[in-house]
Amino acid sequence: MIQTIRDVVNGFKGRDRRQHLCFRDCTEFVISILYEVRINILRVNSNVLETTLDFRLTPEQELFKKTVRGFAEEKLFPRSREIDEKAEGIPEDLIKEMVELGIFGITIPEEYGGSASPGEEMVYATLAVHEIARGELSMSLPVYTLLNLGWSRLIAKHGSEELKKELLPNIAAGKWFIGICTTEAGGGSDLANIKTTAKKTGNEYVINGEKTYISGVLETTKRGGGHVTLFRTSPELGNKGMTFAYIPARTPGISYTTFHDMGRMGLSTGGFTYKDVKIPTKYVLGEENRGFYVNMEGFNVARILVASACLGGAERCLELGADYVKRRVLFGRPLAKFEGISFEIAEDLAELELVKNFLLRGAWMVDQHYKDGSFSNKEINQAIAICKLKAPLLSVEIVKHAMMYHGALGYSKESPLEMCMRGLMSYVVGAEGGANIMKLIIAREFLGDVAIPYR
Repeated sequence: MIQTIRDVVNGFKGRDRRQHLCFRDCTEFVISILYEVRINILRVNSNVLETTLDFRLTPEQELFKKTVRGFAEEKLFPRSREIDEKAEGIPEDLIKEMVELGIFGITIPEEYGGSASPGEEMVYATLAVHEIARGELSMSLPVYTLLNLGWSRLIAKHGSEELKKELLPNIAAGKWFIGICTTEAGGGSDLANIKTTAKKTGNEYVINGEKTYISGVLETTKRGGGHVTLFRTSPELGNKGMTFAYIPARTPGISYTTFHDMGRMGLSTGGFTYKDVKIPTKYVLGEENRGFYVNMEGFNVARILVASACLGGAERCLELGADYVKRRVLFGRPLAKFEGISFEIAEDLAELELVKNFLLRGAWMVDQHYKDGSFSNKEINQAIAICKLKAPLLSVEIVKHAMMYHGALGYSKESPLEMCMRGLMSYVVGAEGGANIMKLIIAREFLGDVAIPYR
């Protein structure tokens, strides 16, 4: 544009000199203004770019992270073995301290007793779970926390006003527990083929069926609260005939059993049987017959937090391993001098940082998606599946390496490493979706429907 103006000015050279000089001066003034405007535009664009690509946490997020880490170091790490060996649930005093820090309310809006920062809920939740997992290496409390944070986030978005008022203040106050209850004996990943059914009678649903391998069975029956679950309301419609709803654990007609898992001993696992269980329609999340999609949305949130728990535990174990190889002397020199060990630690750290940063990006993407629809469901699905695919497997490898550096000590209960390994394995074998399910999701979103094996 500026060059075009100058060309026009040059076209006046053969005319009256005074007119030419006047026009030239005016033109140069306009050009100077255009230069200034262009510079300001570049400055604005630079600021926008800087804001968009600023990977730093906000001062408030940094303070929150530092606070939770201090709590985890001082209060959780020393009691992790106690939680694992007693297998009696999460100590009440720790839950009370977490309530005082506002941890259980960071995905719950203030009007329901929470302390959520709108548009930042998942970033805060990811930070919280990561730091708690660094401290409580049995993975019991991290899982207890992520279940409450993730599914209360979904209830805050899709629950009825009555449900939110009844449930969320009690979750934020640490009084009740909320979990997910979809797995059945026929399988956990193939939700389209669940057998649990419900018939609508007036303003109630009457539910019959069984669920298995459910976290928090005793926590809900003893503390209060319940689970969100999926059931068929229009069986002839397939996955388009399912409804997702909250079921209080103490509802008449519910019986439960418990299992003895290899890890996460401070959090119960078991199953529920529903026999003519009645719940009001106000407990439905979203719309009737749209429950499959609400459930899948909830799994995206849960998978972010699962990945965060895995990486938090792995990060702490990597640090424990690094500290040990610097102190342990063999053949007259520290183990860290041997490249077979130091290079493996370098590789583990590199992969951990890559996945950790991509995970934080995924959490941010979900926040932006809820806030203004910035990212499509396809983008969200793929990013989160990548995190859930990589985090558990990488974390187990990192802990395994740290155990090997410790030798016989790493295999004993004198070290917290084996405890973390047992806890992490729950997310390798399939909780919140196994590795092959994550690969299927990634392939589906990248390649399209041609990559779906069941169609």
